[in-house]
Amino acid sequence: MLIDPSLLRSFVLVADLGSVSRAAEVVHLTQSAVSAQIKRLEEQLGCRVLKRTTRSIELTAQGEALLGYARSILTLNEQAVLRLSTVRRKRSVIRLGCSEGLQADWLFAALLDFQRLYPEVEVEVTGGISTALSERLREGALDILVAAQCGSSGLGELLWSEPLIWAFPEHCYLNPVDPIPIAVLCEPCPYRDAALLALASHRRRWRVVLTAQSSGALLHAVTAGFAVTPLTPSIMPAGLKAIPVGEILPELPRADFTMQVREGAPGKTVADMAAALRHACHRWLGALQQAAPTRS
Repeated sequence: MLIDPSLLRSFVLVADLGSVSRAAEVVHLTQSAVSAQIKRLEEQLGCRVLKRTTRSIELTAQGEALLGYARSILTLNEQAVLRLSTVRRKRSVIRLGCSEGLQADWLFAALLDFQRLYPEVEVEVTGGISTALSERLREGALDILVAAQCGSSGLGELLWSEPLIWAFPEHCYLNPVDPIPIAVLCEPCPYRDAALLALASHRRRWRVVLTAQSSGALLHAVTAGFAVTPLTPSIMPAGLKAIPVGEILPELPRADFTMQVREGAPGKTVADMAAALRHACHRWLGALQQAAPTRS
């Protein structure tokens, strides 16, 4: 036996509102129609679910037991309808890669604006190390990639470029006798490669004390004074400083932030997202330039 959800809905409304007439107003039926629904429900179940008095309506013991089931059934029904209708509405998916070490506030703000303009398009964002994300783009698992690279590779559209610097807390001191503690992301990572290549020919002793899966772990270690790490100024939090290069640490290359669109990525929506990201990035860079102190 299957219970008509409309009968359960009317029953739940009567139980919540304590009145057949008020429930009838909510479902836009007559009072007699709702009463008939409750009677039909009781006939199907073979028990009374409501006790009617001259002043109020109360649930019977069977009605109390039914109420929990009814709520669950109606909730599941609503979730199924919502899920399937959402799937039916969504016509396309854009898969975006975003690398570690990227100042991404502007990017996610742009994605929110894009979703308001294209509610029928799903956006899936994958974060990770840029070298691994580049491979996923080549394999066709991503449509757009915004990522950092060290040294000009000629791949993608250059959005902006920053110096790569050695970061360490302002209040901490590096002992000139001890090996320099270095924190890097796990392989493959362009910052790691650039840092280790520069250190390989440097006369100061050093050692890797932390290999992290995310830039968040690096920032925690560096902020605590546990290690030095290569960063770009745009993501360096307050309290850290750039260590002058030379005697202590070697110079690092610049970090280029590029946007790549997968060859053959589907049509106009991908192109529109790329344009939205480009525009948002340029606005962010313009705001940074305006906020920078004026040099005489």
